[in-house]
Amino acid sequence: MKSAELKAIKESLVAQKSSILNRQQEFKAETLQSLQLADETEQVVAEQNQNLGIHLREKDRQVLLQIERALSKITDGSYGECEGCADPIGLKRLQARPFTNLCVSCMEEQESQSQLFQ
Repeated sequence: MKSAELKAIKESLVAQKSSILNRQQEFKAETLQSLQLADETEQVVAEQNQNLGIHLREKDRQVLLQIERALSKITDGSYGECEGCADPIGLKRLQARPFTNLCVSCMEEQESQSQLFQ
């Protein structure tokens, strides 16, 4: 992978990380604001929004961990190597999903395995 390509992917990862952290700050602010609502209906709506927000925060937390892992791999020089087969992950896949840790073949195999257990 070329240095410019790696730099662009790293910038994308950092931007995604920043976006997730900003959303978390907004969620905290909304939560504090919802505690100050007086109307019972507003409180119910705020509670529903908070429940949805908690679910979304969990997904964000998982993505944030994957981003941190990818940034760490960039630092140690192992970025772009499939954790399943150790082959290089295609550049297009890395550009589309920069925090991926599996090549397409290994991801498909993992998905088929998980479908067997559902």
